[in-house]
Amino acid sequence: MHKIVFSFLSALFLVFNAQAQAVSGNESYLNDSIASVSISEVVVTGTLTARTLKNTPVLTKVISSNDIRESGATTVLEVLENYVPGVNFTPNPMGDNIQIAGLDNKYILILVDGERLVNERTENVNFSRLNTFDIQQIEIINGASSVLYGSNAIGAVINIITKDVNQPVQASARARYSKYNTYVGDASVGWKVNKLSSKTVFTAKNSDGYTFQSHTMDPYSDYTLSQVFKYKFNDKLDAELKGTYYNNETWFLQKYQTRIDEDYTVGGKLQYAFSKKNGLTFTANSDKYEGHQIYKLRNDSSAYVNGSQYAVFRLTDAWNITENIQFVSGAEMNLENTFSYNQFGFDPEERNASNWNLFTQGEFKTESGLDALVGVRYTQHSQFGGYLSPKISLMYRLENFRFRGSISNGYKAPTLKELYMNFPHKIGEDIPFWVIGNKDLIPEESWYKAISAEYIVNNINTSITIHDNSIQNKINTNQLWNEAQGRTEMKYENVENAQITGVDFALQWTFWKHFHLKAGYSFTDAKDKDSGLQLSGNSKHTGTLNLVYKQRHLPFLPETPYSLSLMGRAMSPRLFYSTSASGEIVDESTGSYYISSFIYTQQFPLYKKLSGDIQFGINNLFNYTNKDYVSNNTGRTCFVSLGIKF
Repeated sequence: MHKIVFSFLSALFLVFNAQAQAVSGNESYLNDSIASVSISEVVVTGTLTARTLKNTPVLTKVISSNDIRESGATTVLEVLENYVPGVNFTPNPMGDNIQIAGLDNKYILILVDGERLVNERTENVNFSRLNTFDIQQIEIINGASSVLYGSNAIGAVINIITKDVNQPVQASARARYSKYNTYVGDASVGWKVNKLSSKTVFTAKNSDGYTFQSHTMDPYSDYTLSQVFKYKFNDKLDAELKGTYYNNETWFLQKYQTRIDEDYTVGGKLQYAFSKKNGLTFTANSDKYEGHQIYKLRNDSSAYVNGSQYAVFRLTDAWNITENIQFVSGAEMNLENTFSYNQFGFDPEERNASNWNLFTQGEFKTESGLDALVGVRYTQHSQFGGYLSPKISLMYRLENFRFRGSISNGYKAPTLKELYMNFPHKIGEDIPFWVIGNKDLIPEESWYKAISAEYIVNNINTSITIHDNSIQNKINTNQLWNEAQGRTEMKYENVENAQITGVDFALQWTFWKHFHLKAGYSFTDAKDKDSGLQLSGNSKHTGTLNLVYKQRHLPFLPETPYSLSLMGRAMSPRLFYSTSASGEIVDESTGSYYISSFIYTQQFPLYKKLSGDIQFGINNLFNYTNKDYVSNNTGRTCFVSLGIKF
């Protein structure tokens, strides 16, 4: 696959060189990395409408494309760990397991351009299908956001916003090599002609795999191809059509067995403006993931074994009644189905669920500096009936300060697997236990409360947030002995009530003109209220530190901006528990750790509008090798990448 990638990039380079003279008015790639993230950055996730970062009533964390490039990250996992304290990943054969503030995959909603990604069979999202090359920014909101996003938005919402086409012709490419013969290739081509625009993005990865301490990655090869078309009919009506295909092949058993994962995403959008103050948006989106679903021996036929699909149809009305009163309202239909050849019993079976929703959220501003955001969503679920989710957020502006407070209700319906699972967990020919669903489950509910203070002046932006998330009827597996079946079962039950209390601190500071500091600290006390124990996998203290030195040019060489980045992440012990044969709870907590990286990025002109960059990096500078539950723990690794753009 890597030969295909580099052949593709070489051909694209020739296209760049031939067309470079024809390109005009392109934004300066050489200078865009000098700018730091501004408090005037526009965000959309908290309100569904564009708001500047400093004036949104919902406190939002933003990771920009500059941050991503300077960090050298090639995956969304790396980006989140680099910049967001409280985020933990524990990759294992079951997938990318994310945890934020003590809550795992199923409580964290992952969006791309505001549209939900379908979960795999283990309730997680495969982050390898997301590449950083096409990301404009990532917006993160902690706590319950069910008013706008419905079920699952209890712990956090992560919205990955992709780049747009803003030039008549624009293109870029990148190739990267690192340890274990890991190759990453990306290419993007975009154009605008009259009312039509197009963007094509291709990404391919290949690795020989490795086994390092307790972390194992099998050899794999994957690629992603995405296409977006936009057409503006007139001043009132415009349309968008997009699609993405992802394919991953992973080899097991010395390449005698392979697993093929596939994902198909198709979406469309129509926007009609009645006036400058009022407009309708209709969105349809389907995400079908066949991860862990096609298994085959070499030269044998493949077998379709697992599948998940999530489809959304949404009509949204945005209405600016006055300069101080805005409303966003809508109706939404969600359809979900899951197929498995063995998770619902020994015979292949498909399960389905649906829900329809009505929601409204109003923003009210006053001349005194007080803003209020009030919203409610009504959900009618096919299995669980009706549910009402309210929310209120307040923000008070006082000179350079922003004070925010919010109370929001979160709602999470049991998944199809939690309801209908009937799975024999095999180890060789033995079945030590069965995983059993429960049709009597009830939805999980949360109340999230938070207050924050933000200070913004000149080159400093700092904030502190105190938050509390109380979750009732939390679903977990409960081990029991089924006398009638003569077997041990791990049965899903509403067995926990959790209380998650924490403090988050964030700082952005540009000093001595060329130094840019981003730092964060998170304290999280995540308890099962019944047992008093920490939620499994929680780390009470986590911190991130990113220091970047930027210059506009090398000595005596104009138009050669560069940056030096030093990045670090620290984490206190992660807390894990197990039950011994005698029924005692055993503490299996990990040690604390610190991991740091160094990245050098150099940009340079090539020919007229054609520019390039080269990047060197060392991840895990001090070769941290503790084998306990540490994500991406591959020891010290070096990488080099080359990129071109016009």
